[in-house]
Amino acid sequence: MSTQQALIIPSPKAPFILALHPIPSPSKGEVLLKVISVGLNPVNLIQHALDLMIAGYPAVLGLDIAGVVEDVGEDVQEFFKGDEVYVSSEWSTLEGGFQQYTTVPASILIRKPSNVSFDEAATLPVTFSTACVGLFAPSPIGLGLNPTFSWDKPHQGKSSLVIGGGTSTGQFAVQLLKFLGFTRIVAYASKVHFGRLRHLGATECIDRTEVPLDALAVAPPVKVVFDATFGAGALNAAYDAVVEGGSVVTVRPMAKCDREGRAVTLVHGYLARPEHTTFGKLLMKNLPELVERGLIVSNRVEVLPNGLAEIPAALDRIKAGGVSGVKLVAHPQDSAT
Repeated sequence: MSTQQALIIPSPKAPFILALHPIPSPSKGEVLLKVISVGLNPVNLIQHALDLMIAGYPAVLGLDIAGVVEDVGEDVQEFFKGDEVYVSSEWSTLEGGFQQYTTVPASILIRKPSNVSFDEAATLPVTFSTACVGLFAPSPIGLGLNPTFSWDKPHQGKSSLVIGGGTSTGQFAVQLLKFLGFTRIVAYASKVHFGRLRHLGATECIDRTEVPLDALAVAPPVKVVFDATFGAGALNAAYDAVVEGGSVVTVRPMAKCDREGRAVTLVHGYLARPEHTTFGKLLMKNLPELVERGLIVSNRVEVLPNGLAEIPAALDRIKAGGVSGVKLVAHPQDSAT
């Protein structure tokens, strides 16, 4: 059996190790991907630290994948060797993108538009899906603001707030709110990101270094708040900012808060569960066109040196709050063999 370089978690909560690992073979309905770019995500830290959403060990994490189809399994007819694609690998698999080759179901692949690089494509899967599911998908998965992917700006004239606008998910939330037609899009973020956020669609920006969360006030209150952070204080601020009868979306895992008249939807990304199937197909159908037409712009990228070897230190940077406004991306093929 052929082997490859992979970043492995050998047992629950154990340190990552870079080691030789078998190259998997695609099963029926799957493709083998040569991983060109893999994005790092805060959820990788949660999976590792809490032994959460990991099917077994040894495990290979890495949800945000862009690459080239290397081989196809039985019954795969829509993709061929050499196709350029991107995908969010399934949470339940042992084979993520922190390796040089991985297998994924062909049914969840998205074709990479020609106007984005592999690095840019690797910023899209989890964080775009998180923002899109939270805002667009029907209840109880999301807020149901645009479950059919209408292009006619169905929420023209409404106001919104994105807390954590400079995060990867926050940047996509701003763009999607613009696509939805929201006339007022307030972004709460570091001042250094204001120019970028205005370019993406924010109409107002509030500097988080000057205005702490417990003092965040948006007048008049907004209809929809997207909390793209993981802090309890952000969720409280979201409730304080939203109008009576408005809605709040948060990415914070296991968040709980219930105030009368304010609906809350918890969003943790598109997990490819059965209830997501219909909406997931619409997402995969519409995203390439949104990107090709420039209506959705990928995150800015910082490419890590040394392939897979730099990922553990980079995840520590994310944990320490040392990453802002960019998506960290690794090139597995650059790893020493």
